Amino acid sequence: MSADLIVVLAVTLLVVLIAIKVPIYVSLGVSGLLGLYFMQGLIGLDQVPIALVSQLQNYSLMAAPLFIFMGEVLAVSGLGRDLFRAAYRWLGRVPGGLAASAIGSSTAFGAMSGVSISSVAVVGRMAVPEMLDRGYRPSYASGSVVASGALAMLIPPSLMFILYSSVTGVGVADLFTGGIVPGLMLSGLMILWVVFVAVVKPSWAPAPPEKFTLAEKMSSLLRITPAMVLILLVLGSIYAGWATPTEAAAVGAAGAIVLVGVFYRALNWANMKAAMVATTFVSTVLMVIVGTAFIFTQMLVVARVPDKITAYVTALDLAPIVIILIMMVILVLLGCLVDAASLLLVVTPILLPTVVALGYDPLWLGIILVVNLEMAVITPPVGLNLYTMKSVVPDLDLADIFKGVVPYIIIEFALLLLLIFVPEIALWLPNQR
Repeated sequence: MSADLIVVLAVTLLVVLIAIKVPIYVSLGVSGLLGLYFMQGLIGLDQVPIALVSQLQNYSLMAAPLFIFMGEVLAVSGLGRDLFRAAYRWLGRVPGGLAASAIGSSTAFGAMSGVSISSVAVVGRMAVPEMLDRGYRPSYASGSVVASGALAMLIPPSLMFILYSSVTGVGVADLFTGGIVPGLMLSGLMILWVVFVAVVKPSWAPAPPEKFTLAEKMSSLLRITPAMVLILLVLGSIYAGWATPTEAAAVGAAGAIVLVGVFYRALNWANMKAAMVATTFVSTVLMVIVGTAFIFTQMLVVARVPDKITAYVTALDLAPIVIILIMMVILVLLGCLVDAASLLLVVTPILLPTVVALGYDPLWLGIILVVNLEMAVITPPVGLNLYTMKSVVPDLDLADIFKGVVPYIIIEFALLLLLIFVPEIALWLPNQR
């Protein structure tokens, strides 16, 4: 049996397993192992443990559980509530103020957690019931939180960038830096959208009765200032080159413990246990997916799939920008079916050689890939943020949640196109280091 046929059968098996709701890590592992066995026999399987251990020992991956822990510790302090309150005091009087405040607080929380579902859970639990009580349209309210929660994937410390670095070798610090401008642009576009809708359809977002004085606005910042300073120090040390992302993550995790214990006085056994359990769960799931995705991609590498695709694509009589656009459309469609982390780990080794051969920067690819994957976590039917919102606000109709994210998918696709045609948006800040 030829290697090409084995790859086709392995990919078909993967699609079938995913379609029948087999967990993604099982689907990737089984498909990859069977492909390796039929191509190389037991020798191929013998190489898997060694290669797997080598992949999971990647130093950059150590930053992932540390950043997750930092975000979880800060979350149990009630910081998410304080972020939303501060954002509301400053943005509450603009049209759609509660939705704009939710997006603003999600942006700030994303810079602490790096996990989109955590942002949706923390901010959504407070913001969406408040919006519904004020008469906001359910789809409008939920969409603002589901979509802005995905900003955690793009704004550092992004777990997606850490995974991309582990596969490609592109520096995590450069990826973090490259995500800042697109992330802030996307946050700004989301806020502009909710304000525009509230102006055009005021019944969707009734104006709040409260007015806050400047003193009240300033006092709301006091509660969040220490945490924001910690995040700026952590990310600033990476940008300045004073610390590696892993070192900075360790300092951030330790700093979060001190901050929550001393300033917020919320460090008790129950909170610490909750943070550790959540960190362990998310980190374990992440590493299992990393491992099984690596097995599957190893099967593709053995069959020389990336080389063959690169040779085929570069021989096409098409402009490079057209090829990139086709790739992104395919990824958008795949993102509707496969979770973001698995998709990134599988497609990156396939796309990277082709993109580099077309003359593009691997750093730029990482950023537009993560923007693309942001759409995956808010796109039905497998977008994790959609179901996270349903779990934290059970009274919401899932159809309303689905409808609410449609405008944001369009906004994110527009940003993706902008980054494709103007790569300097993503590359300018990293080039200043």
